[in-house]
Amino acid sequence: MKKKSIDIQHSCWNRLSSCDLRPATVFTPCFHSLTKPFNYCSICGNLLNFLCIWMNTVRDLKSEHCRGDSRVEVNNRKCRRCFYCVQLCPAKAIKLEKESIRIIPERCILCGNCITGCPHRAMTYQSDAGTVRNLIEANENVVACLDPAFPAVLDNVSPWGFSYALKALGFKEVWEGALGAELISAPYRKLLAKDTEKPVISSFCPVIVSYIEKYLPQLIDNLAPIVSPMIAAGRAIKKAKGEGWRVVYIAPCLARMGEMDDEENADAVDHVITFRDVRFMFAEAGINPRHVDEAPFDGPVPALGRIAPVIGGLNRSLGHSFDVLVGETSVAYGRRRVIAALNQLAKGSIQARFLDLVFCDGCVDGSFVERELSVVGRRQIVSRYAKSQFSPQTASMLQHTLRDFADVKITKEHKANVQKLPDPTEEQIRTVLKKINKLPPHNNLDCRACGYNTCREKAVAVVQGISEAEYCLPYLLEDSKRIYQQLEKSHRELQRSHQELEQAQFQLIRTEKLAALGQLAAGVAHEINNPLGTITIYAHILARSLEPDDPRKEDIDLIVSEANRTKEIVQGLLSFARETKLKPGETSINDLLEETLGLLVNQVLFQNIKIKKVFSDDLPMLFADATQLKQVFLNIMLNAAQAMEGKGSLTLTTTHEGGTIEIRIRDTGPGIPPENIGKLFNPFFTTKEKGTGLGLAISYGIVERHSGQIDVETELGKGSTFIITLPVDADAAGIITPAKGLAANQNINTGRRNHGTKKNSHH
Repeated sequence: MKKKSIDIQHSCWNRLSSCDLRPATVFTPCFHSLTKPFNYCSICGNLLNFLCIWMNTVRDLKSEHCRGDSRVEVNNRKCRRCFYCVQLCPAKAIKLEKESIRIIPERCILCGNCITGCPHRAMTYQSDAGTVRNLIEANENVVACLDPAFPAVLDNVSPWGFSYALKALGFKEVWEGALGAELISAPYRKLLAKDTEKPVISSFCPVIVSYIEKYLPQLIDNLAPIVSPMIAAGRAIKKAKGEGWRVVYIAPCLARMGEMDDEENADAVDHVITFRDVRFMFAEAGINPRHVDEAPFDGPVPALGRIAPVIGGLNRSLGHSFDVLVGETSVAYGRRRVIAALNQLAKGSIQARFLDLVFCDGCVDGSFVERELSVVGRRQIVSRYAKSQFSPQTASMLQHTLRDFADVKITKEHKANVQKLPDPTEEQIRTVLKKINKLPPHNNLDCRACGYNTCREKAVAVVQGISEAEYCLPYLLEDSKRIYQQLEKSHRELQRSHQELEQAQFQLIRTEKLAALGQLAAGVAHEINNPLGTITIYAHILARSLEPDDPRKEDIDLIVSEANRTKEIVQGLLSFARETKLKPGETSINDLLEETLGLLVNQVLFQNIKIKKVFSDDLPMLFADATQLKQVFLNIMLNAAQAMEGKGSLTLTTTHEGGTIEIRIRDTGPGIPPENIGKLFNPFFTTKEKGTGLGLAISYGIVERHSGQIDVETELGKGSTFIITLPVDADAAGIITPAKGLAANQNINTGRRNHGTKKNSHH
């Protein structure tokens, strides 16, 4: 086969979850057939050994996120804070901190829900696979004990082929863990034969036992004082093989590891690994269970114990028939059903004699039974295997063999390990609910986004210190919205301040320019006026000295005409430079516009222009210089008429808003090019052939002296609108009213009299 480069994203590779430090794209090989001796996958051609050895080395490293007392660890680099693990955890053993999520070891019951449920694969577990591999490599005597659920894991692999593969891996013997179920059957039958006052809860499932010991200690006396099948099988193997043999239990779930860690069970099982770990070890060693020989199992051959991993399997292994019409035995499975049943039992609502409880859907649905097959299909596989291997002769031989293990310790004393947190007060709960805006009855959403079923449960967890109030999605959304609105408001205010600052800066620069130009214009006008007067006088003298029909008279008339035109320009310069003092009085803007129109409508330029007036009726009186404002309106209207070339429409609009009056003069001319907008109010800027370029500059100065503002809006081809804004309040306009002037004079006179009085008294 041609060797190919490693493609870790090839479709024949399955994601590895047991390697804590793996990159997000690392995958573990599948069980495709292998070509010796190079261990290339016969389907994809990828080299398997190199990647597997590298992964094994990495997995054995103890990174900072893999340290702790709990078997379950959180890789916070992968965690996306979806809180699905919190929702799945029945023991509330997951603590939400400011920057991370942490498992609380003493509260964890090792159900494995968080590992299998995490969509980001941020939950991992500490496996003994590395230690087991070292034992095998050291040629130690190691026995593999298979959980009775093992047939459900096999994908086109026979049970005996699986046994051969394990022995090829290095295990000296392979026993069926169903032996443990056979060993505990007799003690269960004996216990149930007694006339017990309390309902008996099976101790078959370590998750159930751990949950009761930690969170329902009042039910400890209900637990059957009998070990689990794993512990019974481990002790039986140790008895049969003697000292120097290690027992490795291959389990479908994580809770078996917690059971092994119990000091009371130290003599039973040395190490627990999962079916996932075994699959990885096969891939590392280049062993494909589909393409190996078969080898029989070691140890006694079980009978009905093989049915234990299915729902109600323990009850069936006792030889009892399960009937829903008989109330002496109750079978419950699944996280929610089991916890509900235990709570009801604690309240005295269940009267059954025997409760066969398993936390998941039987061991065939354990956290590490990774096979694309439904739970029902897995049950059928286990049932078919048990049925195919069962016979009366086998059962008879088993009973004889079990006598050899009569002295194996099967009993267990369950002890309380209470982990219940103190109940918070109602005031504390309401304080948290108020903080996250979830006070009942209207604001408690119970959306479960935080991982808790209700907002109240969330508040309780916050008070108990296992959650943070901020981990509430609706609260965060509302808070983010509030912050966004504040930022948006601040942005608008900052933008407005920036615009005002730019405008003030522009006006300041413009004012300085206008002042400099005014001084220059005054000097120029003065220098021009004197020679201009002389030219005009002597031109008139020359005109009178010529005969009426003298052809030179026409030239003299041209000199006089141009001199008069120059005189008008000089007058404009003087008007611009002097900034004529305001003579304010009460002024009606509407009346002022009417007067201005009266001066223009009879001119030829306005004959074909349609005048539209939209005047506000509630316009207040304005304290201003009517004569100068009329000049402003006159300049703008004349410019508009000239821009429209004597045709179109001119719209005058007045409005009152707040403390200002706004006057809009809109024409339907060609509009103003963008490059000319910034130059409109500059002195001497004009686009007209005979314009002086001072009309708008003078208008700008007049409006500015009234503390007003003049702006322009334009659109090419549609026209322009000049907007004049004037303050109504005389104080805002900086205009001294007659009353204020009189008061000021009185104050001055009073001051003089007082000053004189003091002087006289001094003398």
